[in-house]
Formats: sequence, structure tokens, C-alpha cells
Amino acid sequence: MKHLLITILVANSTVYGQLTQHIVRDSAVRKYHISSYSYHEQFIGHKEYGAPLIFTSDGGAAVFGDGDEGAMLVKLDKNGKLTWKKTILPKGDEVESQSVVQSISGNYFVFQLVYDNTKYRGGCERVVYLNKTGAILWDKFIGSCSLLNNPTVAYIKALPDGRIALRGQVVTKQPVKGEDPEYQYWEGWINSKGVLTQKVGAVIDWENPDWKNLFKPE
Repeated sequence: MKHLLITILVANSTVYGQLTQHIVRDSAVRKYHISSYSYHEQFIGHKEYGAPLIFTSDGGAAVFGDGDEGAMLVKLDKNGKLTWKKTILPKGDEVESQSVVQSISGNYFVFQLVYDNTKYRGGCERVVYLNKTGAILWDKFIGSCSLLNNPTVAYIKALPDGRIALRGQVVTKQPVKGEDPEYQYWEGWINSKGVLTQKVGAVIDWENPDWKNLFKPE
């Protein structure tokens, strides 16, 4: 379930310090009622990771989520004041806005799950790349938008070489009728040109804490 991002920020104000207090009070965030993708909330406050809220290299912050105007990326300065905002136009029937991450270049990658019931009832991972002023440079899907070969991203981290490291799960084999599919560990790396390299690992044992730790901040 999604929660108002304002509530998250208030709960964590002792962690984020003065800038967070500015963000909480900022009329831009309150006005658009931005909410966040609950699973990725665990990454808020962890440097270099993608999250619904990140602190940026200029001392400000960026907030990504679903608001009154749809999916929005909001950039705030070091005083918590609005610098710019960008609406990410929807695709499919429904979207869940997951996280934003800033690359070493200062540009932004935002991640969404897109649901298109004419193709596949599950979500398809969408990545949008924006420059420092919020202009969209490219917009693409990284999965097949079907059951097979369609990764779901659970971990996003900026690397020193400019790429973004991703971890998640993927189904590569058609399940037996009436049975659940097997989810395999998936890793990907996407660069500023939108080129994705990826590899698939073993079947995930969700009862094993070692697997769960792969999808948490380190």
C-alpha cells in the first residue's frame, strides 16, 4: 500500500536533518500529494541508491511518485524550495512510480511499473532518463511486457562508472498450468544511452534470508 510521502518524511526527520524539515513544509510537495512506492521506501536516506526520495549532489533533493497531476519528479534545492517539476506522461492502463536515482553525471533515472491489460496483467518495467533540468532524454521498457523475460526491479544503485545497477526477479520458463512460476534472481546494468546488459541467476528461495538481503541497501 502507498503512503503519503509527507508522512514518511516526518517519521524520518531525525535522520535527514534540516533539509527534510524544509521538504516537509514545502508547499510544492504538499500541493501535489506525492505518494511513494512502499517497497522502495527502505532505500530512502541511503546514499547512491534509488528511492522515492533522494538527496542530490547539489545539496538538494528529488522526489518521485504519483501525485494529483500523475507521476511526477520534483526537484528541490538545498533549502527545500521547488527548482522544477516534471510530469511523466502515463503509458498503459495504470502505473506505479517506484524510484529516482541520480547518476554520477547529475542526470536522473526514474523507474515505473506499467500495467497494460491488453498485453500482460503484470507490471512491465519502464525507465525514463532526464537531464539536470528535467528534460526527458529517452523513455524505454526494459522487459518483454509478458510473463517471460520481464524483470521487476527491487534494487537500484548508481555506480562510479555512470551506470545504474539493478537487481530483481524474472521468470524465464513457462510454468506448468495451474502452478506458480519460478522466479529467478536477475541483475542488470543500464547506462546513459539506455543500453541494458543483464544476467539471470538461480531460482530465488524467499524463505532464505540471504536472498532477501540482496534486495536491501548494503
